[in-house]
Amino acid sequence: MSDTLRKRFNDYVNDLFVEEDDILKFVRDETQRLGLPLINLDPFEGQMMKVLVAMTGAKKIVEVGTLAGYSGIWIARGLPADGKLITIEKSGKHADISRTHFEKAGVSGQVTVYQGAGMDILNKIASDAPYDMLFIDADKSNYGNYLNWAAEHLRIGGTVMAHNAFWGGNIFDPQTEDDHGLVAFNQALADHPQLMSTIIEVGDGLAVGVKTG
Repeated sequence: MSDTLRKRFNDYVNDLFVEEDDILKFVRDETQRLGLPLINLDPFEGQMMKVLVAMTGAKKIVEVGTLAGYSGIWIARGLPADGKLITIEKSGKHADISRTHFEKAGVSGQVTVYQGAGMDILNKIASDAPYDMLFIDADKSNYGNYLNWAAEHLRIGGTVMAHNAFWGGNIFDPQTEDDHGLVAFNQALADHPQLMSTIIEVGDGLAVGVKTG
């Protein structure tokens, strides 16, 4: 598929299905204004996350990689009224910004932001397992460790999802530690005996695995 056609498809989905309101637009604008990395989900990916959360009936979700809270808002909006999102952010600055955005979006009552390294916080919250979903969008070299945590701490039927599975095409000619981390993660996901998995070809690729045993 050509890049031009892919963009047309993405724009089509955005126009037809995506409800990116003023709050979400504000968060994207603030991400740029405050000099944060411009690595948010695209709006059509956010809509997909919201649909997947609602479709799976997930009530207890963990996100690794909060940034400014854009993806977390989409996830929280897919939760039922009694659902909860725990989101983990290494940067104290980003964690504080995200808390402000969750409050502005009216979802702070359902979202808890933990500031710290991904695996440190995951080990801290492990005692509250099982979880329904883990969404990974953080340091690529640790994707494999996050996957192992998911396999151990998700319920049967729970879902692990990871952003950037295609990593801008760098999975085909890996050079950096992050490149190799994504290649290893995708292979581990494909081979994992407890997970039924695939990559959804949307955006930069969404890797998805369902825990079956």
